[in-house]
Order: sequence, then structure tokens, then C-alpha cells
Amino acid sequence: MNRSTRAAAFVLVCLLAALVGGFALYLLYAGTRDSAVALLAGCALVAFAFSVLAIRMALGYRRSRRLELEHNVPPSRLLRALELRQWLILTLGIAFLAVATGAGTALRVVNEDGTEAAPKLVLPTPTTEAVAVEPTTDTESTGPTPDPAGTTTEPALDGTPADTPATKYLDVEQPVEGGYSADSVTFAATRHSRGVQFYCDSHDQSKLTWNVAGYRTFTAVAGIDDQTENAIGATVEFLFYDQDGHKLLAKPAEVSVGHAQKISIDLKNVVSLRLTCAGRDTKTGDRRDTRSALGDPIVVQ
Repeated sequence: MNRSTRAAAFVLVCLLAALVGGFALYLLYAGTRDSAVALLAGCALVAFAFSVLAIRMALGYRRSRRLELEHNVPPSRLLRALELRQWLILTLGIAFLAVATGAGTALRVVNEDGTEAAPKLVLPTPTTEAVAVEPTTDTESTGPTPDPAGTTTEPALDGTPADTPATKYLDVEQPVEGGYSADSVTFAATRHSRGVQFYCDSHDQSKLTWNVAGYRTFTAVAGIDDQTENAIGATVEFLFYDQDGHKLLAKPAEVSVGHAQKISIDLKNVVSLRLTCAGRDTKTGDRRDTRSALGDPIVVQ
């Protein structure tokens, strides 16, 4: 193998190593906001440094060539190690890989942040139509009367309508605070057709609040969806509060992949139901941004 072939092989090996290293860094650090910012800064520095190095090598070759022709001064060993074209391919190639890694990291962070936006409120399409019926007698009908919200009322013995229990899914309710993605979720192969997904960073930053005035009970299944990326070894802690900051659970609900928890909360005297959550590494306890979910979040009158 001649010198030129060895130099070309060296350049190829360096570029492949840079490609593998950039891809590994993307997989390890692009999943959370804090580490993604550090990775973006590192990629920018590497791209800038190798771009400057490419310019310096080109100028160095030009100066060395002039000295060799005019004063018979041989080029330095560094410049003789590779040809100018090979130096440019190596330095600019690594700079390009750094830019590509940074761009991929930025796109992943932007896409994941976009999923936290609150969905548009979609009201269910009515399945029945109201039909006007002429009374057959002079006495008014005493049968069930549907109200506009879809709750049926039955007349009491004294003629006063009495409300029957009504159920509302929170995946179609606009939250008072925070945002989420409404979609089906699956915990340990158990699918919940109605659900909300959101990110859990820390209790100070990750909050969801609903108006539940007039409802008696809140139920849901808390967990981490089976298809969530970068969630192995993560634990999410859920806390629930009322409008006065009082905790509504005796102890925090902790979940992980394959280990969801059923939650039931008494909403007596509760106007605003606030959920906060925090993610952490199960082994080290370090904070870890993790996507979590509620399956079938329901409030009942």
C-alpha cells in the first residue's frame, strides 16, 4: 500500500469514526432539553473549529508552496502527512457531520416540544336529534327530559327534576393551565382509547390544571406508554392538589414502563384539580425529562 492510499484510508477511517460518534451522541443526549442544549453547543464549537482548521490548512499549503519555490524550504511534516485535498475532505467532513448532528438534535427537540401544545377542543357530534311531539292530552308529559349537555333528568315524586350522574372525559377539556396531547395510550399491553400525554420534568415546571367544579370523583390510570422513547429506567412521580394547594393523595403515585397505577380522587369541595409530575432516573435519582400519560381520565358528578 503506497503513501497516498494509506492517507486516503486514514481520512476514511476518521470520517467513519466521526459519523459513528455523532450518531451515538445524538442517541444519548438529544432526548432531554438540558443535554440537548449542551450537545448543540458542542456541535457548533466542533463545526467552527474544523472550519477554521480547513482555512488554516489551505493558507498553510499556499505559503509552504511559495517558500518551497522561492527559498527551497521544504513543507512541515504536518503538511506532508496528507495532501491538501485530503486535509480539506477530513476537516470539512467532520465540520459537516457536527452540523448535521446539531441540526438533528434541534429538530428532535422542536418536534417533542410541539407535542406538548394543547389540542383544539373538539365537541362530540350529537347522535340523536330533538323531535317536537304534539301532546295528546291537556296534561304535560312527565317523562325524561334531556338537557342540552346530554344529561338526562328524571322527574322526582314531587315533580322536581333530579340530576343523574354524568361522566366527562378530560381529554376533550381545555385545561386551565398546561398543555397535553390527546391520544390513546397503552400500559403493559392494556390499551386505553381515551388518554392524554405530556412531559414530566419537575413539579415546578410540569403542571396540568382542570376546572372540576360540580364533580364528585376523578379516576384515571397513570403510567408511561409502552411506546415511549428513552423511558427505560425512568420513574415518574404524580402529585394532585386542590385550588388551595392541599394534597389530594396520601402519598405520591410513582409509575414506570410496565407499572401503571389506578388513581381515584374524591373531588368534594374541589374547584380546580392540579396535577404536577417529575421524572427521575430510577437508579441514580437524577432528574430526567420523561413523557408520561393518563389513561381514561374521567370526572363524575
